[in-house]
Amino acid sequence: MAFTDRTEAATPRRRQEVRQRGQVARSVELSSAFILTVCVIVLRYSVPWLFTQLEGLCARTLTHWPESDWTIETVHRGGLVAFLHCARLSAPIWAAAMLAGIAINLAQVGFLLTLEPLKPDFNRINPITGFGRLFSTRGGVELVKSVLKVALVSAVAFFTARSQLPLFISAAQMDTPESLRVLGGILYTLCLRVCVAMLLLAALDYIYQRVHFEQSIRMTREEVREEMRQLEGDPTLRARIRQRQRQIARQRMMQAVPRADVVVTNPTRLAVALRYVAGEMRAPTVVAKGQRLMAERIRAVARQHGVPIVENEPLAQALFKAVDVGQEIPAALYQAVAEVLAFVYRLKQKSVP
Repeated sequence: MAFTDRTEAATPRRRQEVRQRGQVARSVELSSAFILTVCVIVLRYSVPWLFTQLEGLCARTLTHWPESDWTIETVHRGGLVAFLHCARLSAPIWAAAMLAGIAINLAQVGFLLTLEPLKPDFNRINPITGFGRLFSTRGGVELVKSVLKVALVSAVAFFTARSQLPLFISAAQMDTPESLRVLGGILYTLCLRVCVAMLLLAALDYIYQRVHFEQSIRMTREEVREEMRQLEGDPTLRARIRQRQRQIARQRMMQAVPRADVVVTNPTRLAVALRYVAGEMRAPTVVAKGQRLMAERIRAVARQHGVPIVENEPLAQALFKAVDVGQEIPAALYQAVAEVLAFVYRLKQKSVP
């Protein structure tokens, strides 16, 4: 599917799915350049120590191996010792490279452990698909990137070598230790400048990878709607569930009307049922409310069970707007509701023989 058909940004669920498949915005160039830079810096400050250790190794080897002891077994044994010693000496560089690789990958994609990229995918070995990738937009970008990398590294190396040429010529007239030190400094300067150039190019590549990744995971409107249906369920079913919930809420509300102390009306459009139990409630509570047909049903149930009905248009409107079913009335309505309840209690007392 073409990118032009994908007009919607990827949803969090889509991002999580592609991440689990190992599809992330990651620049291999940035990882390589960063690891190379770290190794160059570590090697620069490790060279004196490495030369000292190698010098000691050579001295011990030549001192403890007289000419008569040079046999196949001693050469094998000595070679193994030298190999282990060199491995120990190079361990800091390998450790720095490993830590740098872990750090730069964590910085790019965070912690991610998935085996999806290891699963066999025959499209990767399909020659037709591979040939198409060579002439795709991404293939063209990779080609331009490779050309730029070679050109940039060559230019940096050329200008660095030209600027260091007088020092290089003078090194030929120095003693061997001093000459090696100067040549090492020139080489370090060259490597460091190349690394910086590669880091700049890799940063641009990372930006490109981010943009390309965001485009590749974009979704069509139909995919977004389908995901919403999967997450929230079928719209028809959701509507039925909401309708059923409203029916249950109305049934509970109507069952609470017979226990109300009074129903305040407006006089026909609104109806609000109030209940107050001293010692159990801090304030009167709305147990039912409705308008039009629901208000008529509330009044009918109230008349059926002998609940007093009081017409008070301002109070009915205020209660209907400000208080939901199951909530206590606000302090601003205490006085008005207290007057209504007092009126109802007086009526009940007069009706008692």
